[in-house]
Amino acid sequence: MERIERPFTKRQREELEAIVAPSSQFLRALLFVIFTAAVGLSSRGLQHLLTDSMPYWLIPTALLAIWVYFRAGRWTGGPELRQQIRDDLAAGHVMMTILEPRMVEEVEEQEDEGPGYIITDVDGGMFLLTGQELLRYRLRKFPWSKIGVLETARSKRFLGLKKLGDPTAVSSRRSPFTYQQARDLGCFEKVFVELDESKIRLLAGS
Repeated sequence: MERIERPFTKRQREELEAIVAPSSQFLRALLFVIFTAAVGLSSRGLQHLLTDSMPYWLIPTALLAIWVYFRAGRWTGGPELRQQIRDDLAAGHVMMTILEPRMVEEVEEQEDEGPGYIITDVDGGMFLLTGQELLRYRLRKFPWSKIGVLETARSKRFLGLKKLGDPTAVSSRRSPFTYQQARDLGCFEKVFVELDESKIRLLAGS
C-alpha cells in the first residue's frame, strides 16, 4: 500500500465546496423547519379531534424535532465534518491510497446497498470497499490489478476510484453482510475502510 497526495480536480473541489456552502446549510435548516412545522400541525389536528384544550401536541412535536436534529447530525456529520472539509479545501489536495490486490473477495449485494469487496493487498493489509458508489466501476470491469482510492485527507470523504491496472478476477464470493456485521465494519459511515485486527477477526468468524 502506498499513499500519495494529488491536487484537487475542479470537480472534486466543487463537490466539497457545495457541502459547506451557506446555501446548503440554509437548505438543511429550512427542511428541518418545514418538517417540524408539518409534525406540529399534524399533532395539533389530531389533538383537536380528541377535543382536549391542553397543548399536549407540543410534546411529541418537540421530542421528534430533537431526535431528528441529533440524528441528522449523525447523517450529515454535523459541524465537525464541515470544518474538516474546509480544512481539506484549504490544504488543496486529495489523498490517493494505491492498492495492489493479492486477493479480492466479492461480497454479494444486500437489497440495494451496493456491492462490497474485501481486498488483501500484496503488503498484507486488508481493506473493504462497499456501497452503491461501486456500481459504476463494475461497468469498467472492477476490480483491477492496481487501484487508486481517492479520499479527502482529514474528513476521509470518498471521492472515487482510479483505474491504475488491468481488470482482474475476484478470488471468491461470500454472502451479504448482516446488518450487525455491516455496522461493526463501518460500512454505513464510509465507502473505504482499512480493516484493523478486530474487524479482520469479525470477517474470519462470519
